[in-house]
Amino acid sequence: MVDGLDDLGPVLRDIGTGMMARTRAKLANSPETRAFLEIGLDLLREDLIQHTGPDFDHGTPSRLFDSLSRERVLARPEAQELLLSVNMFRHRWERKDRYSEDLISYVFRLTPQLRRMDEVRAATTAMIGQVSLGELVRLLARAELEALRGDPLVCVQAILQSALPNHTRVREFCKAHLDELLPRWADLYRDVAVAHGLALRPGRTWLDVALLFNTAIVGELHWTRVSARPTLANGESVLTGALLAMMPALVDGLSDDVDQQFAG
Repeated sequence: MVDGLDDLGPVLRDIGTGMMARTRAKLANSPETRAFLEIGLDLLREDLIQHTGPDFDHGTPSRLFDSLSRERVLARPEAQELLLSVNMFRHRWERKDRYSEDLISYVFRLTPQLRRMDEVRAATTAMIGQVSLGELVRLLARAELEALRGDPLVCVQAILQSALPNHTRVREFCKAHLDELLPRWADLYRDVAVAHGLALRPGRTWLDVALLFNTAIVGELHWTRVSARPTLANGESVLTGALLAMMPALVDGLSDDVDQQFAG
């Protein structure tokens, strides 16, 4: 962490090429660098998420692969307010493609998701014992889905993962997700289960549970991005229904009515 912000020194690999490592790290964590990257991220959001397609009648072309030029970045009001300049940009990235690579690295840093995971754990811990197991599952599923759906960074990540599946940064992010983030979810699911008197079925691990639940979340998230949010015949969300349906195959000790099963 640098002044309460995530350390971008290890993240940005193309900034200040040829400079000393200490200088590059300082440059990576400067307010101007963060501003350049946040502006680039905003432009990606506009081009990839908010854009609804070309308007041929008014000469507006498709912008799905529109270039993120230095001129577009510096033309933003935020750049002008912060007095960002061409020389500042060139001092960090002598070529536009190096900026693009660092922007991809910035998009796929894991710190924001780790921070959100800490918030989810704190909220979950506070709810254990206050609501039933069934209601806890519903609340967590709803909260996680809404958080992901409302996070523009997650949307940009999903698009770039599909567009650039073999990119080094994308693959590193997916590996870090498996190695660092999913085990934290597994620990959370274990703690919730233990609090409610549940135990894993033979041959299962808590990482198995995290992988299955995460896959269900990704599937539901896809539906909510491209269409109205689907529901099951009983009115439950697809995600909640999937989690509740999987639980008996994964753990022992479930009550016949999880809405009457409380911790302790």
